[in-house]
Amino acid sequence: MKKVVSFGRWLSKWFTLFVVLWAVFNYFVPSFSAPVVANTKYLLGVILFGMGLTLTGQDFKRIVEKPIPVLMGTVAHYVIMPGLAWLLCLVFQLKGATAAGVILVGSCPSGTSSSVMAYLAGGDVALDVSIEALSTLLAPVMLPTILYLFAGQYVKVPTQSLFMSTLEIVVLPIVLGVVVHTFFGKRLATVLDFLPIVSQLAILAIIGAVVSANHANLFTAATAVVIPVVMLHNLLGYT
Repeated sequence: MKKVVSFGRWLSKWFTLFVVLWAVFNYFVPSFSAPVVANTKYLLGVILFGMGLTLTGQDFKRIVEKPIPVLMGTVAHYVIMPGLAWLLCLVFQLKGATAAGVILVGSCPSGTSSSVMAYLAGGDVALDVSIEALSTLLAPVMLPTILYLFAGQYVKVPTQSLFMSTLEIVVLPIVLGVVVHTFFGKRLATVLDFLPIVSQLAILAIIGAVVSANHANLFTAATAVVIPVVMLHNLLGYT
């Protein structure tokens, strides 16, 4: 078990390098991850189920006990990031699906990477986890609404199907994870040690699938504009 934990820490330390190398590999050998493309939603479900397994009653209790900071963080998340994405689309004059994609990225609920950034920045990780939980539970409503408001001018937003898919892919796995943790918490110690590795491998598989499916369009005139927009969006969000 110690070897598993040690490997997980080593993988976390070099994860960014692995992401870059894996993306490059799949760009030149797109057929390798092609079979994974159709299963990316299940991999996302695995990652979010793992997130649910790590949540405890205290994380939700904190929302009720200290609602102001949690609500402020959640509102900031659903205002700042989509707002920045929309402004960047205006500044860089993005249109159509490209603009909608940038706004979609800015509208997604915060994930486990947010906790990592809070930890590295010396922030309140417990508070961050509660904001993650609340923003994720609100995602089926907030995601279609924000896209309708900000991206509706660029593309037609299928709000109803987006609501159902977000509920199925994002919220349901997390709720199942929380339920399993609630009833089998003490028996999950061994499983939780494997979670970081499983999540990281699932993320790598998704990245490989995305690069494989889009390798022909990754380096075009359109993406040359999107790359600095995405970088600015992340940097401004961290700021």
